[in-house]
Amino acid sequence: MRSAAANPGAIPGAATPHVAALDGVRAIAILLVIPHNVDVLTGALNPLEYPAKLFMHTGWIGVQLFFVLSGFLITGNLLDTRRADNYFSAFFGRRALRILPLYFAVLIAAFVIAPLLALPLGPTHANASQQLALWTFLSNWTQPYWGSADGFGHFWSLAVEEQFYLLWPLAVWSASPRRLLAVCAAATVGALATRAALAAAQFPHEALYMFTPCRMDALALGAAAAALLRIPQAHAWLCRSTRGIALAAVTMLVAVAAGTDLFAVYDPASQLFGYTFLALAFALSVLLAVLPTRGILARALRPLSFAPLRLIGRYSYGMYVFHLPLHVFVGLPLLHRLMPQITPAAAIVYAAAMTIASFAVAAISYELFERHFLRLKSRLAYKILPPSKAIGTES
Repeated sequence: MRSAAANPGAIPGAATPHVAALDGVRAIAILLVIPHNVDVLTGALNPLEYPAKLFMHTGWIGVQLFFVLSGFLITGNLLDTRRADNYFSAFFGRRALRILPLYFAVLIAAFVIAPLLALPLGPTHANASQQLALWTFLSNWTQPYWGSADGFGHFWSLAVEEQFYLLWPLAVWSASPRRLLAVCAAATVGALATRAALAAAQFPHEALYMFTPCRMDALALGAAAAALLRIPQAHAWLCRSTRGIALAAVTMLVAVAAGTDLFAVYDPASQLFGYTFLALAFALSVLLAVLPTRGILARALRPLSFAPLRLIGRYSYGMYVFHLPLHVFVGLPLLHRLMPQITPAAAIVYAAAMTIASFAVAAISYELFERHFLRLKSRLAYKILPPSKAIGTES
């Protein structure tokens, strides 16, 4: 990771095409999400089982971490290429190659091939509205009211990101990093205000969780972190302040946990303020992953660059896509057949097994299917118009 450490004046993520530690951050996010979504723990627990239940209970925060990381990476990439003459076409083409092939392949398998083969899968019976929302990346708007197709409820978060991708490139293209900070601040305040208004109007809890404007604070705070790194004075200050950043991130996480019943997803405090402060803590954490650090902080962050975590990070998109279909259509039927009465110990083992199975399927998908599309991204390289200013300067 430590090219930034070798050159503290460099802008992490801009000076190098890939920051290894961010793969570790992505891995942590998916390792939080999957046990949460496949949680079948019920009944009385002994003291040794409480930590597992707490881990699964809080795992939804991995989605918030994904949003922050996505905002950070996408915005950094857009800021570094906004003078390219193919800025929009390259961005949308490269995003399409990463997201759409696997996503639509899974939908085709579920809604086209499975019915043709008369496979007894739940999604083959999804109603037309549920299917239309999935095909058009609108399930985050419909799911709070119409429900989700079995095995695909998690796709609401991909819908949020796709809607973000449609709007954000224009915002970045028209703003310098400093001006973009104001846009990010407005988006964050707007998300808070929107959730407060919807809560006052007694909208469903799921609407406050899934509607795109309600989650823009996480994406915007990740984007703000990327913008700060590209303002030379701010970047220099951040490099000098890593201990304070770490203390602020930990303090904020503890405060949010205490104020939201240990990160309860639909707790009123979570939905009004918790989502925002959790996103801010994660944005600070992402900054720590890319800034040069020393001493105990560097040692604490070093595992983010370990090969196993980086490998999980590489396959994390496939793990996210596959884990819930595997759980609904394979894991649960098998589990109930083998164990009609699921014990807490069996539920914990099951969550671990589903995480491993998701990794295995995602690895196969990446190496045999997704990689062929990702290779096409080289044909969509950004073409920077000369003369271009050095990264980190402002117009």
